[in-house]
Amino acid sequence: MWSQADHERLLLTLAVAESQQQLLDQLVQGSVKTLTGVTLWRQEDGTLALQGWSGTAHEEGKPIPLPGAPNYLLGWTPEAPLPASAQAVLGLRLLYLDALHEKLQLSDRLSMLHHAALTDPLTGLDNRRAFDADVEAAEGAHNDFAVVFIDLNGFKALNDKFGHALGDSLLRGYGVWLSRVTHQRAQVYRLGGDEFVVLVRDTVLSPEAFSVWAMDRLQIPFVDGVSAAIGIAWRHECENVRAVLSLADERMYFAKKMYAAQKAERSTIALQERRRFRT
Repeated sequence: MWSQADHERLLLTLAVAESQQQLLDQLVQGSVKTLTGVTLWRQEDGTLALQGWSGTAHEEGKPIPLPGAPNYLLGWTPEAPLPASAQAVLGLRLLYLDALHEKLQLSDRLSMLHHAALTDPLTGLDNRRAFDADVEAAEGAHNDFAVVFIDLNGFKALNDKFGHALGDSLLRGYGVWLSRVTHQRAQVYRLGGDEFVVLVRDTVLSPEAFSVWAMDRLQIPFVDGVSAAIGIAWRHECENVRAVLSLADERMYFAKKMYAAQKAERSTIALQERRRFRT
């Protein structure tokens, strides 16, 4: 027989158990040797699936559904009656643990979906959506910041000549390079295609010194025929953040035009040299 004190103590321990196994252990340990073994089952589509056990299992009786949680069935030593109140608390705690587990799973899935929504799948960098949110946050902080727009010169020609696999590898490698050289100074994003952007919120360099550093360190160091057209704009240069983005974009496209003009000039000079040697 269960004493009142033992009964109340068992109900309290069951009510705070943090896992199915802890529930089963508490049943055996809190029964003051009245129970020698318990086994928990869960019924799914007409099939009993073992959930766990505690103590000795060979003497247990036929599993019976728990009050309030009919999908769960408990078997225990037949000669030792288990109070209905303990069965009820056990069933309620199992339902609570199920709900908690489902909540954690949903939270993990939401975190994964949130991460995927803000991440570029090719490079693993943050994407345009993340950039827009971070620029808005930087604007709200009322601190100076810089936006660096980058577009790759010569990337399309390389992609067309050698295939998308090499092009994708280049984009991933350049993303790693940008993240490495701007580590702890800025955040790197891929906007799409061969367009990248760097958001600089903390640097000890002056705008002029940072520009010199960026033009050197943000170039592509490992691929012939491909280079970075870079445009930089600072928040203090413009009336609002939209103007900052527009100015950085304009400067980047100016750099691309300069690259195209220089490339055309080199082609013209090379053509003239070939004609001169022919004559």
